[in-house]
Amino acid sequence: MKKKTVYIPVITVVVLGIIAFSVYLSRMSFDTTLEFQVRDAVSRNWIWDSTFKFQDRVIRSFYQSDRGPIDYQFTHLKAGEWDLEISAPAYQAVTIPVTIKKGANRIDEPIELAGYEIPDLDHFIIFEEKAGGDIVVEIRPVGTDGRAVINHPTIDLWMGCRISEQLKGGLYVQEPTDEGSERGKELFTGEIEWQWDPTPETTFRYSARIPGSKISNHGVPYMVIDYLLILPDSRKITRKEVAELMKEAPNMQDSEALIGFLDEYKDRLFYDIHTSWNVEGAAQ
Repeated sequence: MKKKTVYIPVITVVVLGIIAFSVYLSRMSFDTTLEFQVRDAVSRNWIWDSTFKFQDRVIRSFYQSDRGPIDYQFTHLKAGEWDLEISAPAYQAVTIPVTIKKGANRIDEPIELAGYEIPDLDHFIIFEEKAGGDIVVEIRPVGTDGRAVINHPTIDLWMGCRISEQLKGGLYVQEPTDEGSERGKELFTGEIEWQWDPTPETTFRYSARIPGSKISNHGVPYMVIDYLLILPDSRKITRKEVAELMKEAPNMQDSEALIGFLDEYKDRLFYDIHTSWNVEGAAQ
């Protein structure tokens, strides 16, 4: 009799557990869900501070992964015709009509949002570092409040530069100097490619590399680099149109003419001209 009073409650608990687990699996098997992915249209990576609305549900997303977009899922949905609303600051919001059937539903292709600006951007600060014969460039956006702008959309910027010898009194500058320098012979001019770093711990995500093979004279001690950065507003002008526009633009040597030319398009793009003096050449 004592053994029965010990085992009966145990058996009851096991049976109830099996029943509960079966009900859970049953609900999971017949739950109506929607899975989808969202990514930046340029970088194909995560979108900071994004909001997804569907039926009476909301999902908020910040960092995702530096290995590509992740799956999002709405559960316990109602069947029928519904709209999936996706938005994020400084991105063009989208609304996707979705037909929900009972069971698992999935939008096969990633949904892309196009960023149109870096919020409150005032200018860029650029830092250079030698990497063999190349020049690695870190591009830091600065807001109107004087602070770094972080976690912004990936704007498909156009970036060009002009590299010149740095002279003083007609001679090569031999050490960094803040006054009296001038530009000498042009060593390179043209467009340079930028890169985007999606790693969550990264503060400044834009960078570029100027190949040493494009610089005509590696023997100068110091160089001057003039940069032009153009950010198209994707609602009004495409990156391809900006590239075509730059074929007509005045040379960077004539800064006044260049500024006058770009000012005509200020309603469709943001531009910034930055100059770095005392950039070390190969002689250093």
